[in-house]
Amino acid sequence: MSSNPKSTANERDIPQYSLLMILFMFAWPAAWFVFLIWIAGLAFPRAPGAFISTWVFFGIATLGNAAELIVALIVLRREGFKLTFRNLRDRARLRWPRGWKKWALVLVALALYVASMQLGFLDKALATVPGFVPPDYWPPQLNPTVEISAPEDLYPDITLRGNYLFLAVFVVYGIVFNIIGEELYYRSVLLPKMRGVFGKWDWMANGVLFELKHVYTRWLWPSGIFSSLAFALLGGPMGSVWLSMLFHWTGSFLFGLIAGIPLIFGGN
Repeated sequence: MSSNPKSTANERDIPQYSLLMILFMFAWPAAWFVFLIWIAGLAFPRAPGAFISTWVFFGIATLGNAAELIVALIVLRREGFKLTFRNLRDRARLRWPRGWKKWALVLVALALYVASMQLGFLDKALATVPGFVPPDYWPPQLNPTVEISAPEDLYPDITLRGNYLFLAVFVVYGIVFNIIGEELYYRSVLLPKMRGVFGKWDWMANGVLFELKHVYTRWLWPSGIFSSLAFALLGGPMGSVWLSMLFHWTGSFLFGLIAGIPLIFGGN
């Protein structure tokens, strides 16, 4: 580690990873999530045939994403950066695009994201194929085989009305751990280290490997690959992890908040 922490970053000076190291950096989070879901998660009692507890699910997801966030910060610190926004802004691509050509790529990312939202029927079909069938305890919000007719169906074991604790956990987990944790690790830290192996297609490799990393929800690959490529395009060629965070949060949490807040605050 440098004895004088850096304040700026030239991307040409970012240490590059070998192919083996790149694969490892995508593989260990997958293994960690598999352990949390298939071993640690099942240690909690549940009724036969019942879904895993919503609180256990959020605990698993938080521990998984927290590990990615911690490793991202460790890698950046070992590169010699102080863990402040001012010092990490350029290295972590925490900036907005400059120039109309880069902003025009937002339309491409948006098209990819819209495509991901239209392919839920493929997820549902894949979820019936042996090897891709979700376990019976998998929660409804990530299980395309479960019929959802109302927001309450996503979390059948809790009451949404007046549940401000659930709202707080949903917001904090979504912003701090899932969005910041994943985007900082995969787009800010890893993507710039993949150019030495993949060249100008580093963003595409990042998006594909990011989706394959979700082997623990592999039945969602058909739709997920498009959103993963959208995040990588925004964090790569556009150079804006702010935008990849915004897209990621909008699809994963904003719509849920819009649907859930009226129920939590007592509306119909």
